[in-house]
Amino acid sequence: MTRILITSALPYINGIKHLGTLAGSMLPADVYARFKRAQGLETLYICATDEHGTPTELAAAEAGVDPAAFCRQQHEVQADLGARFGLSWDHFGR
Repeated sequence: MTRILITSALPYINGIKHLGTLAGSMLPADVYARFKRAQGLETLYICATDEHGTPTELAAAEAGVDPAAFCRQQHEVQADLGARFGLSWDHFGR
């Protein structure tokens, strides 16, 4: 059986979440995943937050928390937004 693995660009953890990330990356991947599932193919759609690098450290410092706590909090925000938009991720990791 054909197996399909799909991901989209990983959203940075820092900053305000915006529709450009959703419309330009996550939504097209979601539509493709739904299409492949409708064709009866084994499909796995994964995504995650990008928590690495200087932007994360700067955003955490600005928020007054350590990077690990900031990443946990922002991952929950991003996962909630995806759920509210009805994205069909099989897994949304970190």
